[in-house]
Amino acid sequence: MSPRIGSLGTPALLGLLALLALACGRRELRDLSRASDQVASAVRRGDARALSEKVIVGARNRVDYPAILSDKQRRAEWSRRLAKPDAVRPTATVFVAADQPVATVWTGHAWVFTEDPTLVYDQSSPRAALRSLVRASLLGRWDVLLGLAPERYRLGLSEDDLRRAWSDGEYASALQAARERLAGHLADPIVSDAHEAVLDLGDGEAAHLEREGPRWVVVDF
Repeated sequence: MSPRIGSLGTPALLGLLALLALACGRRELRDLSRASDQVASAVRRGDARALSEKVIVGARNRVDYPAILSDKQRRAEWSRRLAKPDAVRPTATVFVAADQPVATVWTGHAWVFTEDPTLVYDQSSPRAALRSLVRASLLGRWDVLLGLAPERYRLGLSEDDLRRAWSDGEYASALQAARERLAGHLADPIVSDAHEAVLDLGDGEAAHLEREGPRWVVVDF
């Protein structure tokens, strides 16, 4: 986002973002419908490779290809559902600041935020937790970082331990490099269910999160 847009007040900024998003919502809906048709075609042909190419890398090992493509009747059923889904909901990531990607969704009439863009340190979603980790480690908010760790890691861990680890510990440079890598992938697709989430960081690396009650914590990155 440009400095000019970033310098606007929050109400004006959010209003401008809504207008910009509205302009592209219908086009993206058409793109999603087209992609769904292409997946339906791959399923109808029984083409596992083509189907896999339409799934984000981090989710490919969660798709039960044999169950979907096992017989003609099942392929026909899945193909019909994909070609004519009950609903298609485009999602997008809006950068309200360089280090603050916020999730949005198209309702059919307008784009809406699915998380509060005004929260500095948020753990209501996997992406929000990762964003908070990057920001807290940069700003030295060791109390926030401690809260981002799973409960089993927090036992015996103090804010001072985190300060030393990130600032002058043996692995400080590795932690900072891992943070920069993570920051570069904050807008990438995250695969999640009700309990766990994974962000593919490339080169066989990934960030793993899990849910603790109403909030998400970072297991590793």
